[in-house]
Amino acid sequence: MKSLILFLLFSFSSILIAQDISYLEYLRTDLREQKRDIIAETMELIIEQADIFWPIYTEYESELDELSGERLKLIRDYAENYYNLTDEVAARLANKKYELDSKRTNLLWKYYNKFKSELNPIDAAMFYQVESQLLMLIDVQVSGEVPIIKKPKK
Repeated sequence: MKSLILFLLFSFSSILIAQDISYLEYLRTDLREQKRDIIAETMELIIEQADIFWPIYTEYESELDELSGERLKLIRDYAENYYNLTDEVAARLANKKYELDSKRTNLLWKYYNKFKSELNPIDAAMFYQVESQLLMLIDVQVSGEVPIIKKPKK
């Protein structure tokens, strides 16, 4: 039951990175179950719909997990460069974040369309809305823990 999670985890300082990533992995596991419960409760799918929905959602979670792995690499990269960030590294990190954000948006849209064709437009829109809201909540929680880039002292 692979799944999603902690998306833009633009991390903590390099000193705390190992501890923080362990904590984020714990949160990731916990959020998987909570997220599925929220979706199940909100969607109110009948058995026939659930039989269609959950296998597709599992595919979605699997693809989302791949992006999560890329984001974790980005976090490590940010943490490793936090104290001595160069213009080039900052540009590379920003470009990668933009790329990952775009991939996530495209993934969500891909599965909205899949649900729309396999179920119906209303259930697909519910998936899109609820999933978007959950991802935003996760992003807000994570970004509260992320230090802002510091300008070098001149």
